[in-house]
Amino acid sequence: MTETPMSPDRSEEHNHNYELPGQLLQIAEHEIGRIILDIHDGPVQHIFAALSQLNIVQRHLRQREQQGEEDGEESAQNLERLRKSIGLLEHALNEIRTFMGMFRPPEFERRTLLAVLDGLVIQHEELTGHAVTIDLQGSLPDVPLPVKIALYRVLQQALSNSSRHASVKEHLVTLHSDAQTITMEVADRGCGFDVTRVLEQQEGIRFGLTGMRERVEILGGTFEIESTVGVGTWVRVVVPYR
Repeated sequence: MTETPMSPDRSEEHNHNYELPGQLLQIAEHEIGRIILDIHDGPVQHIFAALSQLNIVQRHLRQREQQGEEDGEESAQNLERLRKSIGLLEHALNEIRTFMGMFRPPEFERRTLLAVLDGLVIQHEELTGHAVTIDLQGSLPDVPLPVKIALYRVLQQALSNSSRHASVKEHLVTLHSDAQTITMEVADRGCGFDVTRVLEQQEGIRFGLTGMRERVEILGGTFEIESTVGVGTWVRVVVPYR
């Protein structure tokens, strides 16, 4: 009897196609973690050391001024220069630390999708003072690590864009799932923007939106964004998790 060739297993094919992009996202997260450590062990330490030295010089100049060993006008000018330099370095250090806090990868492997998104929301509210509401419609299934990474980074970018560029103080994040996909929507009532014009002219926002789309599409998902000037912005992401 002649055996009929078996048809390919589509589920196995899907898993194989999903595996490589997922691994790439995981590698990217490990690289983010390495970069954060490099920043902490390099530039942050150097800036902190420079601040320490400048503070010593500032105290020394003040002591000499009080003892009458420095020309009053020249000493005042030098102290003002030091004050501005210290202020600039402190501001830069705070910005770097904020950046590191935002992009330090959470424990994706151990925590559920909802837990990592909740953690991001709490962090965003503490850093900005802006409110974020999560509307969970039903329960969320266990999802692969790449899905957690993608949704976390997309939400992070969406909240950051809205707060920095659209003066948004309130966000609504809606989450729901079906047997195959996770859907996340992020909506605000900010100033809105012309999506086409921004994608053509504003490099920073364009880069962020492109990164969001690529993270989703690499997993076979879909990314949509709509925005109207004076009304607000709506982002919708659908990612397969099986």
